[in-house]
Amino acid sequence: MDIKKNTPVKRKSWIKPTALITAALTFTTWQFIQPSSDSTVTRSELRVAAVKQSDLPFNIAGFGKLISKHQRLLTAPTRATVEEILILPGAQVSKDTVIMRLNNPDLLLQVNNAEMELARHQASLRELKINQKSEYLAHQATLGQIKAKLAAAELKVEAQSGLAAKGIVSSLDFKRSKLAATQLSEQLNIETQRLVHLQSAHQEKVAVQKQFAKQLDANLTLKQSLQDGLVIHADIEGVLQSMPVTLGQSVNAGEQLALVASNKTMMAQLKIPQGEAQEIAIGQHAEINTRTALVKGLVNRIDPVITNGSVLIDIDITEQLPINARPELKVEGTINIGILNNALYVKKPIGVKANSTKQLFTLLASEQTATLRTMKFGRVIGNNIELLSGASEGEQFIVSDTSSWPLKQSMNIID
Repeated sequence: MDIKKNTPVKRKSWIKPTALITAALTFTTWQFIQPSSDSTVTRSELRVAAVKQSDLPFNIAGFGKLISKHQRLLTAPTRATVEEILILPGAQVSKDTVIMRLNNPDLLLQVNNAEMELARHQASLRELKINQKSEYLAHQATLGQIKAKLAAAELKVEAQSGLAAKGIVSSLDFKRSKLAATQLSEQLNIETQRLVHLQSAHQEKVAVQKQFAKQLDANLTLKQSLQDGLVIHADIEGVLQSMPVTLGQSVNAGEQLALVASNKTMMAQLKIPQGEAQEIAIGQHAEINTRTALVKGLVNRIDPVITNGSVLIDIDITEQLPINARPELKVEGTINIGILNNALYVKKPIGVKANSTKQLFTLLASEQTATLRTMKFGRVIGNNIELLSGASEGEQFIVSDTSSWPLKQSMNIID
């Protein structure tokens, strides 16, 4: 009897090849992501600057404009309509230059009414004075009559005094004559007082009416002033800087009509980045470039408000401006902060900010290789930046933009 033998089947093993493939992929990926020192860049792509050490003038530059120290804002004296515009912004003006004319028919009517009211009151005042004069004269006539009667009565008493002593005139008649004289004397005294009082009363009435006339005259003067104010003059010599109204526009009292700026007294106003403005102090010297001339100046004001990352600096002009200088003219300016003695500096690399720390590529002695080095920077001075640490005089650094380069510790430079 034959016995059948079972032969064991050999199974193929997939474990080792799979492990080898995984290891190979891992190694390849690791090799790909590792920094390599054999990355290259052509020399024509680079901008290289050497570190220098010397006394460095510290100037801060900015852009701005000329502004007038003396400006006149012209406003509407009353509600009116712009009837005529004679000149436009940018024109040179003198003090008497008429810029525009306004119209207000109601104001003209008010002026006419005020004139008529004042005229009527002045006529009434004249009539009052005439009536007072007549009353005063009439009272003076009455007083004169009393004086005459008193004189006659006194003569009669004087005449009767001797006759009464001789019995020719009765004592009763003599007493009556004396009483009449006394009464006339008292009446004269009273009427004299009344005349003085009448004169004082007349003066008071006239004073009251004159005061009222002054009020009417002041009202008329105000109306006429408003009427005259409808003709808008420049009031100062300079340039018509702006005019926010148009022909036919209705304006309210106090609404802005025009802005006139004097071109005799001007200063420069520069915009300085916030980070640099902290170095500026009042009294520092400055130079303003008007495109046709360079003029000297002094810092006289630093705006405490920061707007869009900039600070406004006002510069007093200490020299004669060119003839073409005018308000709003665009200018450049530099402010002299001082001198950094024995400063270490380099051309400002792209992307580097003041008072920061950043890595730059420094060229080795062969100038065929550049390696990264951490450097600490100080102030930006024109096109240069101060070096606080990480470099020494004569070393060369790549200052062009390297942000798009692969992250490598070193680079090979080829010609």
